[in-house]
Amino acid sequence: MPKLERNTRAGLTALAAMMMGTALVGAQDLPDVPRNRTLVSQGWDYYNSVPSIDNFNPYAGVLLHQRNSLHYTVNESLFYTNHFTNELIPWIGESYSYNDDYTEITINLREGVTWSDGETLDAGDVVFTFDMLKGAAPDLLFSSAIAEWVASAEAVDPLTVKVTLTKPGPRWAADFLATGQSTRFVIVPQHIWEGQDPKTFANFDLEKGWPVGTGPYELVKSDASSLFFDLRDGWWALDAGVVAEMPKVERVIYVPATAEAMPQLYATNQIDIGRNIQSGVFEAIRVQNPNLAAWNSEGPVWGAPNGCVVGIRFNTQKEPFDDVALRQAINAAIDRDQIINLAYEGSVQKAVLPFSSYQGMLDYVDAIADTVDLSQLDARNLDRVAELMAEAGYTSTDGKWTNADGSPLQIAIQVGQGDPVGPVLGEQLVSAGFDAIVNVQQSTAQTEALTAGNFELSVYPHCGSLYDPWQTLEHFHSKYAAPEGEAATNLRAVTRYANPELDALLDQMESSQPSPDDAEYVALAEQATAIFARDLPEIPLFEEIQTQPFNTTFWTGYPSSSDPYVAQPLPWEGFALVIHRLQPTQ
Repeated sequence: MPKLERNTRAGLTALAAMMMGTALVGAQDLPDVPRNRTLVSQGWDYYNSVPSIDNFNPYAGVLLHQRNSLHYTVNESLFYTNHFTNELIPWIGESYSYNDDYTEITINLREGVTWSDGETLDAGDVVFTFDMLKGAAPDLLFSSAIAEWVASAEAVDPLTVKVTLTKPGPRWAADFLATGQSTRFVIVPQHIWEGQDPKTFANFDLEKGWPVGTGPYELVKSDASSLFFDLRDGWWALDAGVVAEMPKVERVIYVPATAEAMPQLYATNQIDIGRNIQSGVFEAIRVQNPNLAAWNSEGPVWGAPNGCVVGIRFNTQKEPFDDVALRQAINAAIDRDQIINLAYEGSVQKAVLPFSSYQGMLDYVDAIADTVDLSQLDARNLDRVAELMAEAGYTSTDGKWTNADGSPLQIAIQVGQGDPVGPVLGEQLVSAGFDAIVNVQQSTAQTEALTAGNFELSVYPHCGSLYDPWQTLEHFHSKYAAPEGEAATNLRAVTRYANPELDALLDQMESSQPSPDDAEYVALAEQATAIFARDLPEIPLFEEIQTQPFNTTFWTGYPSSSDPYVAQPLPWEGFALVIHRLQPTQ
């Protein structure tokens, strides 16, 4: 028997055992659904067992069910966005509009949207959710942001909501209601949540049909081994003509898994979708399972952008890294092409600016390139290193940079466990005369160090700009520069950089409607980016390209570079549109 067939049968046997186990541990008898009508998902976050099997509050925890399974089964968004085209995709909401000074947003809801228990979703549910989050701040996810931005929300009529902001927010609706990444506005049914304490309400009772959502699936089983979501008999989106037919996936099974288990789960057909894996591993397991596909049909860049850029993030409050010249010298010692080729086997894309390569950003980058000399930023130049180091008062002794008092200049670089960038980056700095050591940290420890300010240099993703440079650049606003000894309030803003000149530009950008066709706005973006490129509070290295496998053994219709109908990351809200489009292969 061929190896793939043996592995596949073993995988199906394990899956079948799990599904048969439902009858023993499930809360109710469930119908049999064949594998070729079942979609098996690992979700996104790594677990040994299902977390919080009796808590489905979408605001209870960032690593719980909303971004792993609820967002493409039970819950739906007002709007989705195709980040490759920056196209708004209306869903529960039909449209939104601003007043002249961007302090009020009118949201027009779609007629005919119903909850899974048959009740109508209307403006009252939306207003109730805003008020609930404001009242629960800061204890629920997203509540602090809503409390900061939303002065009031009112139902103008059953299908119209007016949101009054506390300050102008020209990109607020797109970021809060349609992006669906770290910000997830999940409407909750007022008729169920009213009178509950949202901080403790678990939103779980299978006999009552909880959690109640508007999506085409309902939760029918929850235990430590898996979650089962079965296709409902009806769905408002079909009745309203938003979709032409019910989804073909009859059952979605969420199964937790660890990082170590992922490759073989894909290779043996035990999962169809899940977390990304390294490109080299993907290429290896495709030999076992040629039905595995990715965003691109050929490598070495198999994956797609995800709005994040990996770079060296400086703690600019720590000496000597508060010195711009030193940061510039470290940048001049770096060879990005070598990092990409040696550490990542060419599977990622170089980044010189901290922006993603979504089309909405490329329109700005083309204009910014006329102001910012990208070739100067992206050039390993040891003569330039020597020039900058001398300007900063350092001396080269026996090929190593020393401080003015003759002591060695030591640089400690933090990298995440399993990140191959460490040895390559460390060697580049050593060969440029820096006494550099690489400290490998587990993910939690690295994150805690970044937040607390207990780092000098840390290689870490910076997620931000999808369609507007301000979305990343604003993380260098001095409002995020927590005093030394205090924790940073935003993991995307940990450099503790402060520059009043940049603050003024960012404040102007924040109050403006972003558009690459607006010469005044582009000029602000150019000036702000030029300051970043000069001061380098962080050094972009490469764009985070995630190779996310899609198993086509049982399902086709996944997004790809040839059919980019929505961005591919599974934890983003828009992944619901993927589930709706899948077609069985058998």
